[in-house]
Amino acid sequence: MTLRARLALFIAVTIALALLAQGVFGYLSFRRLLLYNLDRDLGSYVGRLLADLRLGSEGDDRLRRGGRAGRGPEGYVARARLVQDGEVLRAWGEFPSTVPLLEPAPPPPGSDRPMEIRSYSGWRVASLRLGPGTYLQAALQSQQVENSLANYRSTVLFTVLLISLLGAGVAFGLSGPALRPLQHLLETTARVAHSADLSLRVPEVGGGELRQLSQTFNQMMDRLSAFLRRETEFTRNAAHELRTPLAAMRLQLDSYASGQATSEETLAVVEEEVERMTRLSEALLVLAREGRSQRIACDLAALARAMAGEAGAAYEGPARLELSADPLLLRQALSNLLSNARKYAPGAEVRVGLELCEPPYKVSDHPKRAFALLSVTDTGPGMSPEALERAPEPFFRAPGNRVAGNGLGLSVVAQVAQAHGGFLRLEPNSPHGLRAEVWLAVEGDSGG
Repeated sequence: MTLRARLALFIAVTIALALLAQGVFGYLSFRRLLLYNLDRDLGSYVGRLLADLRLGSEGDDRLRRGGRAGRGPEGYVARARLVQDGEVLRAWGEFPSTVPLLEPAPPPPGSDRPMEIRSYSGWRVASLRLGPGTYLQAALQSQQVENSLANYRSTVLFTVLLISLLGAGVAFGLSGPALRPLQHLLETTARVAHSADLSLRVPEVGGGELRQLSQTFNQMMDRLSAFLRRETEFTRNAAHELRTPLAAMRLQLDSYASGQATSEETLAVVEEEVERMTRLSEALLVLAREGRSQRIACDLAALARAMAGEAGAAYEGPARLELSADPLLLRQALSNLLSNARKYAPGAEVRVGLELCEPPYKVSDHPKRAFALLSVTDTGPGMSPEALERAPEPFFRAPGNRVAGNGLGLSVVAQVAQAHGGFLRLEPNSPHGLRAEVWLAVEGDSGG
């Protein structure tokens, strides 16, 4: 069953239940009113019968001559009888066999002539105790009341059925245009699942939540398409970068086999290419660890100071700055920055800086969190604005760059920063050179 049909059915059932509840309440009220009027007419009939009876001191009853008590209220079939010790002394019309001779219970102390009213197979019967063993029974046929109640029930059921069907029809008709964006979304999702065509989009029509759902779906498809394009390009570039050292080793081994290269030359080339492949594999592994970093409490200041000393760079920062982080990833990121500074700015002054501060712009995930700023600054030739913007992209190499590398160093640094709730920022150093800033979200206490 489609959503449109389920919605129409739900509205029909809701309308039916509401009307039935109202109908039951109205039926009970209408029945109470009809019985009240019937009992009132029955009481008036009993009163006229009593007016035509004269009770003797010994309990003998004599009827007033010419009395018209036996005639019931207008519009009713009436019956009455006077009973004493189980025998009918006087009857006004023939009582139906379904009405028993039932003497009413004695009145409680302090009460006066209680009258019992009961229903028997289409008759409303009143029994009035006149004395020990003597009572008056009067009955009015309640078929008129039953007919009125039956007509009321039929009217209510017909109304419930008619309005429920009309409500279902209106809901089914109006829900079509309203649910059309959702239908487009379902059809597009099915086509994407069967054809893997990520260029499909949903028309952003309608309003409210359905339009927002369409926009969210299209945004998700845009991000998914961009992600797959990046992954495809990344895989292609990775395969190319891995093929290059393999081809170099194959060429060197062929030269050795043909006697054009010595074993020492071949071993040196193989070791160099194996080292290159090792660095590339390590970088790819770091990029593949997104969202799976193992954080522990570590002293970033001690790590930065030690690695700066090993690289011959100056360190400027606090003596201690603790945060929750993955020390292996931080070491890899800082090693890449220092390695880039040595390769692309040989002989230049390199400084490693560390401080605790607020980011230059709002980080939406953690707007109030403090950040540790780890920076590597050199006084080398720097990079062009276009290269600065694209430098963190995997396998990107600036035009005219002849320095050996795989183009993954800054990509790894950016990935490490993102894994720690931060980001990588590249900007020119004044008067010349490059400043690489790694912003890391601080989750624990820090000190200096």
